[in-house]
Amino acid sequence: MSEHPDTRRKSLLSRINPRWNEYLTSRSGSSVVAKTSSYVVLTFMALFMILPLLWLINGSFQPAWQINSNPVVWIPREWLTVTAGDTVRQLLLWNIKGNDGKDTQVVQMGVRRYTATIDLSKVTNMQSVNRTELSDAQPEMVNGLLVNVRQWNINGQVRDVVALAKDPKNENNLMVVDVAEVSSAFASFPLDLVNRSKVSPATISGIKLNGRSMADGRQVLALGPESELWIAGSPEVAKQATIIQSERLGEKEFMDVGQTQLAVYKIADKPEEQRFVVLAQENWQPLMEQSVLDEKAFVTTDAQLSSERNRPQFNGIYMTTRKYSPPDGGAEYDVAILTPGSTEYLVIPVTEMDKLYSAPISDLIEPGSVNLGTLTYRLQNDYERNGSITPSAFVGEIQDLALIVPAETVKDAQDVNPEQLSRATRIHFNVSGYLRVLSLKLGATPFYMFFVNSGFVVLMNMLGHLISCTLVAYGFARFRAPGKNLLFLVLLGTMMIPGTIVTLPTYLIFRDMGLLGTMVPLWLRSFFGNAFLIFVMRQFFMSLPYDLDEAATLDGANRFQVLWYIILPLSKSALAMAGIFTFWWHWNSFLDPLIYISDQKYYTVTLAMNAFNQQYSRSAGYYDRILAGSVLSLLPMVILFIIAQRYFIEGIQMQGLKQ
Repeated sequence: MSEHPDTRRKSLLSRINPRWNEYLTSRSGSSVVAKTSSYVVLTFMALFMILPLLWLINGSFQPAWQINSNPVVWIPREWLTVTAGDTVRQLLLWNIKGNDGKDTQVVQMGVRRYTATIDLSKVTNMQSVNRTELSDAQPEMVNGLLVNVRQWNINGQVRDVVALAKDPKNENNLMVVDVAEVSSAFASFPLDLVNRSKVSPATISGIKLNGRSMADGRQVLALGPESELWIAGSPEVAKQATIIQSERLGEKEFMDVGQTQLAVYKIADKPEEQRFVVLAQENWQPLMEQSVLDEKAFVTTDAQLSSERNRPQFNGIYMTTRKYSPPDGGAEYDVAILTPGSTEYLVIPVTEMDKLYSAPISDLIEPGSVNLGTLTYRLQNDYERNGSITPSAFVGEIQDLALIVPAETVKDAQDVNPEQLSRATRIHFNVSGYLRVLSLKLGATPFYMFFVNSGFVVLMNMLGHLISCTLVAYGFARFRAPGKNLLFLVLLGTMMIPGTIVTLPTYLIFRDMGLLGTMVPLWLRSFFGNAFLIFVMRQFFMSLPYDLDEAATLDGANRFQVLWYIILPLSKSALAMAGIFTFWWHWNSFLDPLIYISDQKYYTVTLAMNAFNQQYSRSAGYYDRILAGSVLSLLPMVILFIIAQRYFIEGIQMQGLKQ
């Protein structure tokens, strides 16, 4: 007779580990396994539910470039940089693995394009092939080099070929050569080097090809595809970097540095023999602290300015200056034009222009604006300068500047495939998003004022609900009145009415009362009760012994005294629950503020965050501010729940809902 499978399994377990089998079959062992399994499942489900919140908090401590990274980076990191000389320009650091397997930090010094070529001296024969027999060119690896290869279908066989030219005798044909015959002839050269080389015609199979004569004597023809490599160098070169106007760059030349060639330039007003390497060439925006503008700048008309215009430099930035004639007849003096208008100008005395600075456009993100009569200037409230948040106004015209270093300071450089580079980072919890979001403004209203507005709305609603709901619930729970139960059913029936149905009539009532645009509609209705809170508190009051009321009445207490001194002290959990629900509803409320509030100075947090999202969501550079603002908006709810969780849980329990 065969042995039952379960019997065989138990017998096998007992032979493998008798003690383990004995433990699993015991009552304590089974209990431990069951509890452990329950904890694992509950932990997994809790993590799954809380994952979006964890991502939000984690993202608020990340720089903007890391928030959208794929895959998700769960540990915030800082991208290491090196400051370029005495400028504000930061050069990003990259890691590249050396021959010893260790990472070496480098900076990007430029980009160089390469192209696949073929040595024409190794091509002896070409064939004319109709285009219909050839596939489109596709990059394929040939001896470790990407080459544009075509498939030639001939007599049922497929051959790999490369096209070198059109057939001058038949425009529908291409002159091709078999890849297998010329595989050793392929090489990669810098595209600029090929283009600078002299044209060297070659004739193959009666077809004239315009090759290029390279410095090493090879006669090559560019085939493609083109690839882009970075020129990487030591971060030490950044120490000598300076900013100049791009118009001062002279003729471009090339010099051998390390394993590559660098483009070098003469600079106007510099020694003739000296050459410079351009690390970056980009647009910079002249800036000035808003506090300086508020104190020193003023608006004037075109009639008070001379027609003569000059373009001197201030801290390396060109600014337009004109003579200003004070209306009181004072002496003329030079002013710089900060913001021009059609008839008015925002100007500042040139004696204050030492406070002018600039920043790359890439560091400036969608600024706000400030109106001065007919003039408007742009402003970035959260610009970070010298480690602090400095509201900075955009002034003057955008400048085309170049970041340069002397060529003699560049000791080594190499061509690197961008795929071989990785960001040089370190673990760092970035709090600048929190600092910057607090400095953001909607109009003239700073971000922290929206918390004040929300706090006021929540406070008034809590006060209204606690007063009105307590009185009504106490009446339903303790008073003996005919029709009380019917009225209570009518009250509960109002809970079935969707809030959107009464939105329009409520709006019309507040409109007729002249309260639109104020914060009164956001809290006034709470003083007329809430059906859900009345129901919960009525059930809780009914669970308290009525003997307490009778004893207090015999001692001479009236109804309000019974409520104040007897019922409310015993109802802390129910009151706390009502307060928490009220806080939750109105702190997170969005529709009501959107309907009734039009002035930005009265915006609540939810309305302000929506405005920030609409204004800045198109710019990835503001993601850290948006996430930080979202976390700050959640913080009061989290703190309240932590403080009042005991009362909240007690109020939710069945003892507060039983008859």
